[in-house]
Amino acid sequence: MAVTDMPRYNEDMNIFEKHGHAIIWGDVIEALTTQIPDGSVDLVFADPPYNIGKNFNGRRDRWPSDEAYLSWCYQWLELCISKLKPTGSLYVMTATQNMPFFDIFLRERLSILSHYDSSGVQARNYYGSLYEPILFGVKDEDNYTFNADEILVEARTGAIRKLIDYRKAVPTVYNSKKVPGNVWNIPRVRYRMDEYENHPTQKPTALLDRIVRAS
Repeated sequence: MAVTDMPRYNEDMNIFEKHGHAIIWGDVIEALTTQIPDGSVDLVFADPPYNIGKNFNGRRDRWPSDEAYLSWCYQWLELCISKLKPTGSLYVMTATQNMPFFDIFLRERLSILSHYDSSGVQARNYYGSLYEPILFGVKDEDNYTFNADEILVEARTGAIRKLIDYRKAVPTVYNSKKVPGNVWNIPRVRYRMDEYENHPTQKPTALLDRIVRAS
């Protein structure tokens, strides 16, 4: 290995460098502000804490309020945008409950290409939308109807391979049925399908069937 290829660690700035790449370990606001030039980044992928109470090596992912969490996120999102080149791209992950706030904030600063689009257009220059969001709300979270047994679907994890769950007091085969998650693979209604009607936003019967049986 040549001397120039040796890994280097700058203790004062918490930067580890090797082969022309660098890992910066530090507070995101400070690092973005002081160590990355504006307009210099091709791609930002951000996967921040979600403010849902996860334990990160002894530090709890929980802000004093949702407003405090979003205020912090808006700071580093603004900095990330300033670091992007004119041709740069930003990808952001967050919890479902935070995504609308991220979306509104970013739409005022960037062009959002992948977003809800009920037309199902086959995109060529961006990622076409494959989902339609549905909010599930109840008036009393301690007292509402949810008929789980009416909507069970096949479990595609350990059950299909007859795996044993040894975490239980008595090891047993994984359940073969489960309550659906929050991503439902139900194709939209197409022209000439039996249930097709001349309606601009027709929803599949299977979608309403599941909702009615559950609630």
